[in-house]
Amino acid sequence: MKSLTGLISSFAILILIVFSSSMTSFANEKTTEIYKWVDKDGRVHYAARPGDSSAKKLHLGSRIFHKREKKENIDKAEKDQKNSEERAKFCQDSKDTLSKYRKAPFLYRYDDKLKQKVRLTEKESKKAFLQAEKDVSYWCNPPPEPDETDEIDEIDEFDEIEQEN
Repeated sequence: MKSLTGLISSFAILILIVFSSSMTSFANEKTTEIYKWVDKDGRVHYAARPGDSSAKKLHLGSRIFHKREKKENIDKAEKDQKNSEERAKFCQDSKDTLSKYRKAPFLYRYDDKLKQKVRLTEKESKKAFLQAEKDVSYWCNPPPEPDETDEIDEIDEFDEIEQEN
């Protein structure tokens, strides 16, 4: 009696191991290939192998991936659109500022201590103009793509500085 019980439990464990390993390999597959075809009597068939030459392969497991990928692409497009709109607004604001600077005979800043406007010196005015031009250039042109050579150039400049000393 004990040997029969031991045999049954060993068999059950073996079935459990085989079943769990087959489920693990099935779960790890990214897509499941299923074939669909219609026979001569008009009945639709689905199987893991094609039943005849008219069978079409279906990729059932990939639907979730494609929906997620499509949503990510939509999210990226929306983010890019929002960034583009923000850049356009900042571009226009920068152009307006530069235009005001060009039309004004003098530039002023507010002095907190004196509680009044103070005229900028010629040097400060030039600095403000340069900054306004940089702002227009930055916001009105597409953002630069990251470039691997920028990092290399920085390293080369650092090496040159060390060699000079």
